[in-house]
Amino acid sequence: MEFLDLVYLRESTRRYADMAVEQEKIAKILEACRLAPSACNSQPWKFIVVTDRSLSLEIAKATFSTLVQFNRFALQAPVMVAIVSEPASVISKLGSEVNDRNLALIDLGIVAE
Repeated sequence: MEFLDLVYLRESTRRYADMAVEQEKIAKILEACRLAPSACNSQPWKFIVVTDRSLSLEIAKATFSTLVQFNRFALQAPVMVAIVSEPASVISKLGSEVNDRNLALIDLGIVAE
């Protein structure tokens, strides 16, 4: 498959089946995340995988309000993954200063995508 064909097939999921996600699938997703590029290979992230339904509902509710409702679909998600920013490496921090950009935040965007 050509890369552009894969891009055309991409979609944003807004409806979820009411079933658990297999641990093997979660592991594959986390492995893909581990392979994501980052400045100086600093990988300034940690992942918190939430499969507990009551906790995932609590997280989902924190993504919207009565005023901003466009994330309500998160209530149906059977798994939540929180990406937590870790302190950047010294080399990555230096690169951020030189480039006047927060490379760790860019890296978080890359791994989230």
